[in-house]
Amino acid sequence: MYDIHCHILHGIDDGPDRLDESIAMARMAAADGTRTIIATPHEAQIAAMGGKDALALRIQEFSGELQKQDIRLEVVIGAEYVLTMDLLDNVRKGEVVGLSNSRYLLVELNFLQYPHYTDEAMFQLQLEGFTPVLAHPERQVTIQEQPELVAGLVERGVITEVTGGSITGDFGRDAQRSAHHLLTHSLVHIIASDGHTAVGNRPPVMSGALNAAARLVGDEAAQTMVVTNPRAILDDGPVKLPTARANRRGIFHPFGRR
Repeated sequence: MYDIHCHILHGIDDGPDRLDESIAMARMAAADGTRTIIATPHEAQIAAMGGKDALALRIQEFSGELQKQDIRLEVVIGAEYVLTMDLLDNVRKGEVVGLSNSRYLLVELNFLQYPHYTDEAMFQLQLEGFTPVLAHPERQVTIQEQPELVAGLVERGVITEVTGGSITGDFGRDAQRSAHHLLTHSLVHIIASDGHTAVGNRPPVMSGALNAAARLVGDEAAQTMVVTNPRAILDDGPVKLPTARANRRGIFHPFGRR
């Protein structure tokens, strides 16, 4: 498996505080079957630490520690950005970090308010040569109520990434129902861990989510979301939208309400 969204680097953002905690996350991910992790600290903290060159050096140092401890996990550069119109200025200045230095850019929305400029900002990113990867849409309140918003973005070429813990219920019933709805309606390209810690409900593991997704959409589609598509992003290649085994409309209320 390949994990394109993980806060594994210590002392940068809301991920682990210490190196030993990062090492524990790496051991856990490798034991779970992950071969490569894209480290995706938040943009503001990357700037505070000195920008993408400093981030690249931190990843190089961490990778050296993994080699010393014989942990067979590749860690490559990435970042997570809040989708704002100001982000476009940083894109034009060449200051953003694509996932594995690819044309794919990981972006997230405000969890409580769906920005009115979302469609336009996504379009402008595409004009600048980037393909937006929307992180954890299933955890966004407005999308939980209006999943058709995701359908519109996918039609416009936006890639979607659902958090594995949402599929298994770690983020509550609303996020789980939203994740299942997006999966069964073929609106998810990638499953990632969004790991932050080796303990608690945000570990860097995906096998449980893979199994849960396979029960919903079939083995082939599930494998596409944790192997084929994330590998394509690492290679800066084309990503395809998996087709669910069956469109299970009506399995729950389409807007995720209880």
